[in-house]
Amino acid sequence: MGNFCYICLSVTSHYHIMKLYTGKDINKLTELIPANSGVFAIIDNKVEDYFSAMKNWKIFPLRALESSKTLGTAAHICSWLMENKADRDCFIIGAGGGVTTDLAGFVASVYKRGVRFGLVPTTLLSSADAALGGKNGVNHLRVKNMIGTITQPEWVFQSPVFFRTLQRRVFTEGIAEMLKTFLIFSPDLYAFCVSFFKSYNHRNPSEKEERLLERLVRECARLKMEVVKKDERDHGERMVLNLGHTFAHALEGWAAANHRKILHGEAVAAGIVASAKAAAIMGICPKSLASELSEDFHSVGLKTSFGVSFSKIFNTMQQDKKASGEILTLILPLGIGNVARYLITASDLRKACGRLVI
Repeated sequence: MGNFCYICLSVTSHYHIMKLYTGKDINKLTELIPANSGVFAIIDNKVEDYFSAMKNWKIFPLRALESSKTLGTAAHICSWLMENKADRDCFIIGAGGGVTTDLAGFVASVYKRGVRFGLVPTTLLSSADAALGGKNGVNHLRVKNMIGTITQPEWVFQSPVFFRTLQRRVFTEGIAEMLKTFLIFSPDLYAFCVSFFKSYNHRNPSEKEERLLERLVRECARLKMEVVKKDERDHGERMVLNLGHTFAHALEGWAAANHRKILHGEAVAAGIVASAKAAAIMGICPKSLASELSEDFHSVGLKTSFGVSFSKIFNTMQQDKKASGEILTLILPLGIGNVARYLITASDLRKACGRLVI
């Protein structure tokens, strides 16, 4: 099945091995299903045709919009599972972008108190981030992923065949999450990734380029999972993966309330640059860092500002999952390959970032 690797995760109640597969033959998925398990697949309707050969699967086609990522949708899927007599031995598959994998993982982790599941990310964003790490959830009151679980899938199957079908904007938002991961852990891979994506034609890549992208995505996954297995519950070391996300999630909440379309990866790019600006204001990183990051992101096709003043997203930032009372946790970049966690009061953050535009 092409390349194969697995990553071990130490889970509270048992020792769980999440396997990461990469390959081009999607039909090989049938070999990953546990014996005697009925398969119930939640599939983004944009990629449903890719799974038409899976005759024995029951399929729930999902209109995978951010506005669909709610408790109501999760309840609707649970009702569908009950109507189709899905028992505790069933196997759920989520195939699609981050909305789909987040929803499928959430449903699987709560249906009948938890059933086994696997994920097939079909966007660069979900392959590099959303489908990895066991975070599953839905949005609530315009706050991203406010309700959810941390439950690991049995496996994740990544295939580059899906990337060629993506709209350029959707492909590009995935680059933001890859750059974020390499920005945290590897200056060399960060620089290489910026250079690589400047000229990458995702619609018509060469065989060599596509193999290289596959390896970069897998390396991104490996770096993320190394952190996850040390801190699965996101109380310590794993929090560095939230670089840019406190600003990004608040920006996404503002966009939803104002009928603006800002994709998650786009918000992450803007959030990372905003984090660098905030760090510079606080005197903990060079002022030039934000400009350097902004230039890198622009060179691969990402916007880094949407003209939204900090005051318009501040209240949403205070509701962030990582906030504790008046204290917010921010992951701030000190340089490429160097980030740190800072605790800051809401009032101090407002004073520091009052003039920030994101």
